[in-house]
Order: sequence, then structure tokens, then C-alpha cells
Amino acid sequence: MSGRGLDDLMEQNETELGFLSAYGGGESPEELMHLIEEKSCNEIRLEPVKNGVQLKIDIPNLPLVPSDITRRGFSGGVLTDSGVKVIITDFGPEQQRFIERLVEFIRAGE
Repeated sequence: MSGRGLDDLMEQNETELGFLSAYGGGESPEELMHLIEEKSCNEIRLEPVKNGVQLKIDIPNLPLVPSDITRRGFSGGVLTDSGVKVIITDFGPEQQRFIERLVEFIRAGE
């Protein structure tokens, strides 16, 4: 036997799984809602939908370009001069940065 105990194997798996979860994906709409709410602010309206969480902001001149809402983890995005509407389907680094940028922009304008 190699001398590795159950605790060693569990610790290794926790480390590996934590690394993999950093990429996002596979969250239920309820889990996504919780993750997004933790990073969000009052001006960002959130609604759970079948395949994720719909995010809406009605603030003009957001610091976004169309490619921000067409990446993996985003669906059905619409960017206008008066705001944005998009469904977040996964919560990985790109979605987290997206929300953080929006919150920073909103708070800077307060």
C-alpha cells in the first residue's frame, strides 16, 4: 500500500474540484441567483429564468460592448443606449468580472 490515507485523498480531491469549479458551469438558476446577488447591487435587477438568471440594468452609457454579452455563459443579450438585458447561464470568471465592472460603474456614478 502507498501509505496514503483517506484524509489525503479527500484533501487532494477538494483541491482539484475547487480548481475546476473556478471555471463555472452547471449551476442551477437558484445557485446562479445566489452567486450573482452576492456580487450585485440594487440597480441590477435579477430574475431566475429556465436556463439561468436574467440581468437587467436601465442605466445609459454602460461601459459595455456587444462582445461582453455574447461570450460563453451569456445568452440572449441585448445592449442598447439605455441599458442591458442578458441571461447569465454560468458563473465563471468572465461573469464575475462583468458584474464587478457594472457595480463599479454604478457606484462611481452615485
